[in-house]
Amino acid sequence: MPASRDPARAVRDAVDAFTLRRDGDTWVGAMPANVWGPVVFGGFVIAHAAWAATRDAPDNRRLHSLHAYFLRPIIGGKAITYRVSTLREGRTLASRRLDASQDGKLALSMLCSFGTDSDGYDYQPRMPANLPDPADLPAESMGPWLCAVIGPTDPDEGGQHRSTHRMWFRTAASLPDDEHLAAAFTAMATDMTWKGARPLHLHGDTRGIVSIDHAVWFHRPMRPDQWCYYDVHALVNAGGRSLVRGEMFSADGQLCVSVVQETLLARYEDAPPRQGR
Repeated sequence: MPASRDPARAVRDAVDAFTLRRDGDTWVGAMPANVWGPVVFGGFVIAHAAWAATRDAPDNRRLHSLHAYFLRPIIGGKAITYRVSTLREGRTLASRRLDASQDGKLALSMLCSFGTDSDGYDYQPRMPANLPDPADLPAESMGPWLCAVIGPTDPDEGGQHRSTHRMWFRTAASLPDDEHLAAAFTAMATDMTWKGARPLHLHGDTRGIVSIDHAVWFHRPMRPDQWCYYDVHALVNAGGRSLVRGEMFSADGQLCVSVVQETLLARYEDAPPRQGR
């Protein structure tokens, strides 16, 4: 995702890019052009799809999980059509399937679930201690985002990293007070795993890392226009694929989001540059 000369404008543009219109039993929108290169950043695609899925969200329920498969590259500047179908409308949970098509070809398929929050047992791991304050780190503009990158943890005696990517992030301007929009922007940020999928080449770039599927659990609502902490850990590189796990915390230490992402992993030295992050 390229840097923006006006990050606040980039936030407004991203919000505007979520505009959808009803067309029969589908929703139709457009992928932004000349923002993330010819192939649209996967995080924006996930966010756009999540926004489409919430257009007919059940009353008083929020998006609490999604699992998406990238089937084809999605090209900027072209229309995209979403067909959302109801799988189950339960008293506690509601399940949806979303299929996104571009140029008449299926490009993304996503399952998602909506639910209400209730009182119950609360447990979570603690946010790592002694993290640098985002105000003390240089903030890099990445499209609508400000990212204060901490980097991986130091390797242990066996060369293993507990975390392969760590950063604080937030949008460069405030977002409207809409829980579905906040969830969509949060979903966008979950794909900013950067170099975390390739722990043996953390000194390099993101060449050869292409998302296959992406799962997100929204444990608690999170405001992505306030500083949030993202901790990514590469679990395994095998069979030409990588699996990473991520956790997103609010600044007050609440674990709000969990992420699991699988990517194709081409040989680093042979791979073409990846579009976006």
